[in-house]
Amino acid sequence: MSSSNSSVAKVRRQQSQVYCHCHLKCVLFTCHQGPNSGRQFYRCIYNQSDDDCHYFKWVDEEEELCFVTYNEFNANERRNSKKLDQILLMIKLFVAAILIDITIRLYFG
Repeated sequence: MSSSNSSVAKVRRQQSQVYCHCHLKCVLFTCHQGPNSGRQFYRCIYNQSDDDCHYFKWVDEEEELCFVTYNEFNANERRNSKKLDQILLMIKLFVAAILIDITIRLYFG
């Protein structure tokens, strides 16, 4: 990946069958400058954000087995678990608001 750091990559939206460490479909990019110009690669959709799992794979490389360390797996699971906890909290608050509204309408009706 170090050779792609000097290259500018542009998103090329295509259906990908490659999944990153976050278990999400990767985005296909194409390098447009540098020694890898024209070469395509897959990257996590959260690239350069706090949720980035740092997945990177050249399209033209042979398929390699991916071994995820226990710590990497746990970090991804914690990140996903935190997101799920936030979603569940939002759902609970929404349901509570609906129940309060129904109670007020029945009581003061």
